[in-house]
Amino acid sequence: MTTPRAINAALMLLVASGGAVFLAVGVTVAEPNSSPAIPADGPDYGVNETRFPLLWSDDLDQQNRSSDEFEETVSSAPGFSTRLAGSTDVPFEKPIEDVERWNSGDLQDFDPGSEKTSVHPQRAHLEDGLYIRDAYTSIVAVQPSTVLHSGNTSTRYITPDGEVLAIADYRVRVPDDDTSGSVRHHWSIADTAVDTVVLQTESWTLDADHGHRSTLEYRRLSGAQNLTVEATVTARLRHETRTCTDYNSTIGSCEGSWETEIDYPTEQVTATDSRHAVVSQIDDRGGKRVTFENDPTHTGVVIHPGTRWAAIDVGSNVRLRGNWRFYSAGVDGWQTMVSRTATDTTRTNSSVRPAQLHAIPTQKRPDMPSEATEDAEPPLVIEEAWGSKHAGPSLSSEIAIPTVDNYTNATSIAVRSETLPAATFDEVTVHGIVRGQSETISVTDNGTVRDTTLELTVLEANSSGTLVQATVTETTTGDPVTTGRVEIGNQSAALNASGMAVLELEKRPSSFIDSQYVPADWWRADQLYSAAEDRATVPPNYPKFQKLVQLFLVTLLWFLPVALAIYGFDYLTGGAVLGLRDHP
Repeated sequence: MTTPRAINAALMLLVASGGAVFLAVGVTVAEPNSSPAIPADGPDYGVNETRFPLLWSDDLDQQNRSSDEFEETVSSAPGFSTRLAGSTDVPFEKPIEDVERWNSGDLQDFDPGSEKTSVHPQRAHLEDGLYIRDAYTSIVAVQPSTVLHSGNTSTRYITPDGEVLAIADYRVRVPDDDTSGSVRHHWSIADTAVDTVVLQTESWTLDADHGHRSTLEYRRLSGAQNLTVEATVTARLRHETRTCTDYNSTIGSCEGSWETEIDYPTEQVTATDSRHAVVSQIDDRGGKRVTFENDPTHTGVVIHPGTRWAAIDVGSNVRLRGNWRFYSAGVDGWQTMVSRTATDTTRTNSSVRPAQLHAIPTQKRPDMPSEATEDAEPPLVIEEAWGSKHAGPSLSSEIAIPTVDNYTNATSIAVRSETLPAATFDEVTVHGIVRGQSETISVTDNGTVRDTTLELTVLEANSSGTLVQATVTETTTGDPVTTGRVEIGNQSAALNASGMAVLELEKRPSSFIDSQYVPADWWRADQLYSAAEDRATVPPNYPKFQKLVQLFLVTLLWFLPVALAIYGFDYLTGGAVLGLRDHP
């Protein structure tokens, strides 16, 4: 398999602009495309040699290449890119425009057939009339668009404005001439055309064109849409009828004159092709920013994109990265083009090879890529990202990009920073999963997270347990804090309207009790407070005075008889044994 060192080296080369980085002096020629999944006529249409091989993730990968093949035998960035694409599939961190450039240029390569030949993709849906045969229209691409894979479903997302690329073709069946008898018929084609190509939804006509190649635009779409291309093909035939006024059927000859009548039979056939799509729109309801009373250098921000997103830019140098990575692959059904006449069908490599951008979840939740070290905090720390939970997709065996088993579609995210000025968060830019989709969101102040003080008091402590009172107040004003909870070990209690909570501990602590005030998360709360801690000392468990008197009396009653017995024994022996009194 390709070693990580080799792949890293290749990726470093791909970062170079225009593929103009060389490891050795030599001719900059990329390897020829050997996989049938990669079009033979690329790179072209503004897609450079470095990026072009990476557009076809559905190619067959050769995974047993050694690092030497990357580091010693390839002398250019395009060469590295070609060899890397032939060894694995490379994901992108954002939607790329190269897919659209390729599709728009490749559309012009479509070469329709003649009047008696229909040239169509292998999976085209063909329509027949009396004269018009094998008529169709096929959508080449809807762009910009991203097909998102989640669980067992795949959904095409588009922006409100975009375009649909389509091709159309047909052939005309001309009836056979009849050149015998008293009435004779001659057929020919007067004119034919793809008269109209219309883009429509279930409610609206969006754009119209004509001809074999069409670029149809749409504007201001929203919600789920069925984009349908409808092509109308018209054929007008010339039908000449010659009738003999005196026909000798015995000798098969007209002995009179021929009368000629000409008519023009006309036919229209309509063919359609559709794509279901969902318009991806970023929620512009804004974000909320908070500051922290106990540390003015800290800033917290909560953002609600409301949809799937690829990245969020904070300032000019900091970027949050979403769950999604992107790859490009060829569209099924376009590798072969079929040419069909009345008597023959041939198949050749297709001249039109559209690509499609895809999005897959490669991590469970968003992250913040950074170069933070032990001595330096990252510019942003993700506090929480929340949204609906989903199962990861199962990709086809041709796609060599790992995905997660499950993930959170984070439609909201809360972050904090200890290094970025608060003004950096005045606006943030959310980038969607569809190329070109971005929205600048204004962030408004939502207040200050106020500092708090926790005071812990031991009300009672004995062998059966300990009763503790916790009081939480605002540090600056002394006002009671009435939201949140106080935790001691695995026990907790909510604060009351006076900012107090009483906890009864089941066991008597040895010497100290540690407690924490846990406020509601600042990104969810209406009243903003910081956490606080306190430690209380458990008073010694001395017995009360009455207990001491009782202990003294019990001890006296127990030991007085013993003392008298000892003294009596010493008296009887004259102090000779115990020596408690002088011996005479």
